[in-house]
Amino acid sequence: LLEWQKTQPGSRLSPIELSMAKAVVSFGETTVGDALVPRREVMVINGEDAISPVLIDELHKSGLNFFPVYETKKDNIVGILFIGDLLDQVRSTKLIKNIMDQRVYYVHEDFELLKVFKAFLKTHHHMFIVVNKFEEFIGVISIENILSEMLGEPILDEFDSFEDLRAVATSKAKLEHQEHIESTPKAEEMIE
Repeated sequence: LLEWQKTQPGSRLSPIELSMAKAVVSFGETTVGDALVPRREVMVINGEDAISPVLIDELHKSGLNFFPVYETKKDNIVGILFIGDLLDQVRSTKLIKNIMDQRVYYVHEDFELLKVFKAFLKTHHHMFIVVNKFEEFIGVISIENILSEMLGEPILDEFDSFEDLRAVATSKAKLEHQEHIESTPKAEEMIE
């Protein structure tokens, strides 16, 4: 019906309104795996790192607002850091673990977005860690990701540098794969 409405002359709905309506209708079928920021695009931070202008700049350039904080190894997430919490800490020597939010919530990649949206509203948290069926950390999802799926449009703010981090991750993966193929010796080269 929405596709048909797009083709109607004199439609009272703008293309943006039609796009939003289509996103809302299909929202119930969307899973966390469809909307997450892949792990390869997630910058994780060591809780023992000191706050510095260099670190703040790196975080800002990542295009994300929230960052998982790890302890010992990158899979051991112990907190979430909001970049906005660092703005008044530029001259501080505090450790990340001293200003991070220690609440960490996990969601499965197969969860429906509506269920996760309700969890965001209930917990007042902004980022969840996404795991697969093996309980492996595969990415993150934020309330912004869910709202983007609802609206059918990316939500950008002053800290975002990329509109579609999934596209960036896919592009990087293809580039790394191509570089691997080009650097791997061919069978006939190995025989010589």
